[in-house]
Amino acid sequence: MQVKGVTIRGLLSAIDVAFGPGASMRIVAALAPDIRTMLEPVVLASSMYSIEVPCAIHEAVRVQLGGGSVSANRKLGAAAAREDFRGVYRIFIRIADYPRLLQGIERAWRQYNSRGEVSWTLRGDSEAECVISDVNGYSEAMWHSIAGRFETMLVLSGAKRASVAVSEWSDNRVALRARWAP
Repeated sequence: MQVKGVTIRGLLSAIDVAFGPGASMRIVAALAPDIRTMLEPVVLASSMYSIEVPCAIHEAVRVQLGGGSVSANRKLGAAAAREDFRGVYRIFIRIADYPRLLQGIERAWRQYNSRGEVSWTLRGDSEAECVISDVNGYSEAMWHSIAGRFETMLVLSGAKRASVAVSEWSDNRVALRARWAP
């Protein structure tokens, strides 16, 4: 499984936003030499990188910035969503209703990942379940970052509050439960 370099670049940028300037350098320094080599001299936005790279970054965030807790990864996912939808892009997320927002997540997944299926099932006006499957190499830390990202996207789209919980996960699948107050 592979992800686009733009994903990794965004992740490193969001680390500095969420945890302060220089935090991404601390994380890169904590990575195994073989992973660091893949990031040097620069991460190319359009190139594809092994899933091992973002997995290692997320695990380093969990250990170095979260003291072993995935709460740092959720914070990172939230910061990444805010970065992705700042400026002119914010209008696109604000004008989408919740079903369209969730469908957009399904389409966006395929643009940044070499494989995987995202499926949302709406449960009324303010609840949905999500299954991401047919992936390989995802860690608990990565899934919690994605949950934090989706939660923030719901808030950016107009929800007064939102929560996205990881209900079950493995390296090739996750089930999420989203709730929000419109």
